[in-house]
Amino acid sequence: MGSNPTSSAMTRIVDLRKKVRKTEKILPEKGEFPLIDPKKIKSDPPESVTEKLVKNLNRFEWEAPSFYYNPHKKYLALVVIALLSGAGALIFYNRDILMAIFLILSSFVIILYANKQPSVLRVVINNSGVIIDDTIYYYRNLKSFWIDYEPRGIKELSLESKKWYMPYIKIYIEKQNPLDIRSLMINFVPEKEHEKSLVDLISRKIGL
Repeated sequence: MGSNPTSSAMTRIVDLRKKVRKTEKILPEKGEFPLIDPKKIKSDPPESVTEKLVKNLNRFEWEAPSFYYNPHKKYLALVVIALLSGAGALIFYNRDILMAIFLILSSFVIILYANKQPSVLRVVINNSGVIIDDTIYYYRNLKSFWIDYEPRGIKELSLESKKWYMPYIKIYIEKQNPLDIRSLMINFVPEKEHEKSLVDLISRKIGL
């Protein structure tokens, strides 16, 4: 006899009620777990995008010279010769002896300073501020910053203090990535271009 199609179809029927019973979640017995009052659950306030970014930022540390040192001082010799020549001319023509003495002393100061070797400073930049050896400049005390970066020239970080009498704080960033340093500091301090003073331009030109 041929198989009854009705009976074969019935054998393939799945009882979903049994599946439901197997997947039902078993609740713990009363008293097995302590009850938690939802009112006592303290949820942390949501963090802003900036706070999450700051927490993931790196800490930068390197060593840098205390001041710019240029071993090629061809212009420095010309400046010293010019000062001494001017002092000699003033003395010879009996013009201004005080000015002559000032020019002579200035030439000696330049020579002494030119032979001075820079010391090595430890620089650290983190979420609190900029640390140079034992001195820390907190971001709240800084007015602005600027990174002057030339691939074959100057590579320095300039800090402007909120104290009007303080000059710009110059830090040589050496082989550090300027984009990484900027991405950290721009979260705390405004970025503003710092104009180079005439003294800075002259000192770099003559090798001081």
